[in-house]
Amino acid sequence: MQYNMEFCESFDFEIEKIVDTIRSRDVRRIYIQLPEGFQRCTRFITDRIRVLLGRDVEVFISANPSYGSCLVDEYGAKSVNAQLIVHFGHTPYPYQAYNADVLFIPVEYTGADLSRILGAIGSLCLEENVKLCLAASPQHINLVKSICSAIERCKCTFRGVVMGCYPVASENCDVLVVVSGGKFHCITQALFEYRKGFSSSSSKILCLDPYSYSLWDPSKEAEKMVKIRMWKIFQAANAKRWLIIDGFYGQNRENLLVQLTKLLGASNREYHILKALKLDRETLINVGADSNFDAIVVTSCPYLVFDFNDFDKPILTIGEAFAVLNGDTNRYVYPW
Repeated sequence: MQYNMEFCESFDFEIEKIVDTIRSRDVRRIYIQLPEGFQRCTRFITDRIRVLLGRDVEVFISANPSYGSCLVDEYGAKSVNAQLIVHFGHTPYPYQAYNADVLFIPVEYTGADLSRILGAIGSLCLEENVKLCLAASPQHINLVKSICSAIERCKCTFRGVVMGCYPVASENCDVLVVVSGGKFHCITQALFEYRKGFSSSSSKILCLDPYSYSLWDPSKEAEKMVKIRMWKIFQAANAKRWLIIDGFYGQNRENLLVQLTKLLGASNREYHILKALKLDRETLINVGADSNFDAIVVTSCPYLVFDFNDFDKPILTIGEAFAVLNGDTNRYVYPW
């Protein structure tokens, strides 16, 4: 088999829920969208759907970007007349109304050892009055709820799902632990907390990796990121030729685009608008971003810019661009 059976079986793709939905709606064509990390499980998923369903169903697989629920591939599904989009790995995006029938499957990780996780965070509850808050990426929602149910000594609450551009509220938390693999979601939360300066945060942010069982502090990495972003803002202060990169679906932020172009026009700055479903270094090179423009601003996903910290010209988030154009460059501006 081409897929990694052990890997795929460590996650709950909720095949029964998908099959029940297909049956109840008499769906004959489905369109499956998976993030890159789960695409190896395509056959694993489709084989099980067909076996459990007990009848034939046409399955189409999207190869378009699936970085978040802001990029549900509605155009692709419409092009093949799919009756249902099954979008794996994310929960619904709060800023988008979908124009298609979408079933969201978070893909819960089922391989975590709860006792090891409790051991990793046990020291946070040495005092009974500690307010411990937990947040999670979509793969660990049920795990976080189990952690809170198992903790007795201090008060534990689940604050919600952390998205790349949508952190959770941390008010009334002594410690907020973000449960997620990798660093992306936790540093997102840390940047949100420290958007007005590191001393302004009343909650300590920690990161718990449920795959390695490591508990770590993101503050140094977040502080390093803030310094880089402040330097990019400084570099763009006198930029005259601007490239604006806007996206599609939930990354098509027309209201912000209008505000930005008005500011650029009012300050006699030249600008060009590029629409991109996927933004990578090759795209930037192909349009001559390093030679034709003085500054680039990404209005689609604010966290795409962090992949280009080493780019020759400053690449800004929408929040950073507003800071430049409004002359408010003396403090860190949250990217959103």
